[in-house]
Amino acid sequence: MELDSLRYPFSYVTYFIPEFVARMRRSGECGEKPSPRQSLSMYKLLLSTYMRKGHLSFQDLVEISVVTSRIENQRLAERIACEILLDSDEEEPAASCDQIPMDLLSPKSDEPASFIPEERGEDAEVELERRYDVNVDIFKEFKNKPDLGVGPGEDELLKAHIRLMRRRRDESSRRVLSEILKRMLLKLGREFESKEESLRNPPLRPFEWGEDPDLIDEERSLENILDEGRKVEEIRYEDFLMRKKRKKRRAVVYIQDISNTMFYELDGLNSIHYSILSLVPLMWGLRRERYGLVLFESNSHVLKEVSEYRDEEELIDILLSLVTSTTSEVEDRFGRTRNSQFWGGTVPNSSLRWGLEQLKEVGDRCEKFCFFFSDFALEEPGEAQPEKSENYEIVEEMIEEGIHVIACVSPLAYSDLFTPYTAPVLSRMEKTGCEIVRMERPSTFLDEVQGLLEKT
Repeated sequence: MELDSLRYPFSYVTYFIPEFVARMRRSGECGEKPSPRQSLSMYKLLLSTYMRKGHLSFQDLVEISVVTSRIENQRLAERIACEILLDSDEEEPAASCDQIPMDLLSPKSDEPASFIPEERGEDAEVELERRYDVNVDIFKEFKNKPDLGVGPGEDELLKAHIRLMRRRRDESSRRVLSEILKRMLLKLGREFESKEESLRNPPLRPFEWGEDPDLIDEERSLENILDEGRKVEEIRYEDFLMRKKRKKRRAVVYIQDISNTMFYELDGLNSIHYSILSLVPLMWGLRRERYGLVLFESNSHVLKEVSEYRDEEELIDILLSLVTSTTSEVEDRFGRTRNSQFWGGTVPNSSLRWGLEQLKEVGDRCEKFCFFFSDFALEEPGEAQPEKSENYEIVEEMIEEGIHVIACVSPLAYSDLFTPYTAPVLSRMEKTGCEIVRMERPSTFLDEVQGLLEKT
């Protein structure tokens, strides 16, 4: 029997929900344990679904478990929900919960969607490719690899989702895969944010002679003295605890290249893919700081000014839409502006100048950063192009203004095809004093950026 054809009465939720919450709470992988409110939400949503359809399906129960869970727990929630449902009917085949639901992958025929079957052997693999138009090697490659958030398997899983998104022809499948990719990237962003917060807010430390007494945390110091059980005459300098010196707030500008060369594919991925996988979690992790976002090709397309409020998830959806877009689709979306030049060139000077002016307006009470995402194919090889020198002059001006400029470089920039164009540019960028960070792996990229932020 196909899993998606199973029908559950509403009475089943009186077993399923308590069992799901209990297993989540017992799991060592679950960061923040489910609350009673989650149980109530699950009851309400499942009742609504039952009233509408007259039954509950396998997918209904899994989806409700996922959407009511915190984002960082959603992959675990999906796995536990599947385990409960499969355990509850021993006659059903023991499908693996780590496998990807095939209803995300748009089957060719009208056959009901299901999970990937457990059968082994060449015939089963051929059948999968025939029915669902997928390459089973994608799934083999990630079977028994670390789960999301654990080691290098995470980076490869992100890239696999992008490849799947590109191959899906129907919009509904793309939307589902995009939502999964978004969830994974935001999880990376939250982990980055958590590390940042711990670095910016170190624990209190003992007072040392000669330090500013105004930074003593009186309340915590008193608690410490009482905990130690000291009498007044026994109190020492080190019993007083010092507050950290609060670091400056940050102001950030993100400049994203969307020129034609960014869509050139190598091994199924292009520079846009690498950029979005790095930019989205970084932007989410630093979303509490003031920031601006601009896209450029021959023209600049400002999505958010530093002083402007705009919903981060809306911006992230726009960025994720670039993952499955062609240059023509991007031009249709952004290219119909008044006084625009021809489409698709790599002309960052206007966006760099915009970023400089945005950060100048912030004032001197913030640490200022400019993240420049590109393949850095900015010049023709072997040709003197004086007009291109403006790019480097603006970067130098930024650095003189105290702005930290970070060039976020696509790995395609280091390929044989691109190095004649990119090597001289990156060399000049480095000479201006900006930092160079490669975007081959999102987790490595974020670690490198973390290190740069720590230095400031």
